[in-house]
Amino acid sequence: MVKFTAFTTIFLLFGLSSVAVMGAGSEWVMPPTPLPMEQLFKDLSLVRGDSKVEEKWPRQVSFLHRVYDYRSDNFQIETRTVDLVRAPFRIIPHSVGVSEILWAICPRQRLLMFNEVAADSRFSMIADEVAKSGRIFSYKESELVIAAQPDLVFTVAFSDAIFKQRLHRAGIPTFDLGSQDSLNSVIEEIKVLGQIIGERGNAEALLYIIAKKRALLQATLPKPKRPLRLLYYDLGGYIPGVASNFTSLCELIGAVNVGAEQGIKSWKQVDHETLLKWDPGIIIVPLESDLEQSLVVDPLLRHSRAVKDDRILAIPGLYLRINSQFLLLGANLLAGIVYPNEF
Repeated sequence: MVKFTAFTTIFLLFGLSSVAVMGAGSEWVMPPTPLPMEQLFKDLSLVRGDSKVEEKWPRQVSFLHRVYDYRSDNFQIETRTVDLVRAPFRIIPHSVGVSEILWAICPRQRLLMFNEVAADSRFSMIADEVAKSGRIFSYKESELVIAAQPDLVFTVAFSDAIFKQRLHRAGIPTFDLGSQDSLNSVIEEIKVLGQIIGERGNAEALLYIIAKKRALLQATLPKPKRPLRLLYYDLGGYIPGVASNFTSLCELIGAVNVGAEQGIKSWKQVDHETLLKWDPGIIIVPLESDLEQSLVVDPLLRHSRAVKDDRILAIPGLYLRINSQFLLLGANLLAGIVYPNEF
């Protein structure tokens, strides 16, 4: 079984070698995966295709806008539209997920700037390339964005409210894409982005790659008699449920998200007594944390199946936070971790 120790922000994104040095004289060793990680990353990073539909302007694009309301523990869903006279050429994405999708389907000279988080390897799959561009603005820095005079800024539910207000007052066109919590919602976002920026052919090509790689991944997976029960345990004891990307990661590899199984909708704080009661076969923790060690030494959890079977497994947190087509990359790595010696 592969052991994961030590602090990391991310292993080598573009080399994706089997061993990456993490500091303090220790290493994180990448397990064998169903699909080659480097090729999968490349395939999802740049696509160019021919549209099946003639691009006509002006156009109106409708989108199902979904935002999770933590007070009611439900999604607020509404249809929103954007009216476009022509394709926006000068584009700024305000979130990592949108940046990663546009990196694949939009001619990159049209991407004016990126949020600083997209240049941070703890949160972004394209961090190295974005950082090289030098076109970075801080998360709340509206002045640079306004000065760039973009044709369109894509925001999301978690974009700073004051940032959005300042752009609105300055007359900068914006479109809010809500929040994505599954591969299906990412797929819908890719479709909408392709329509808005006039790159339907590229969007369709990316969706084809997603479908093809998804089928290849699932065809390669082992077929246990019972699906593995995975529980993702994050800092503070928070567990993701149905409305989380972790559910998509589990579904992609034929596993069950225990948080969703137990009725959690989005995220919920769970104590160790409840964790022992649910008794998942595998507990997933972010590699950057010390949660693996803290769970192992807990007197109560020593009776849990995951501790007794040495199945508290760590994965770089980046792969648990993905909100783009790179969900497939996260699922591929997760499969390599939870199905040891299979690939």
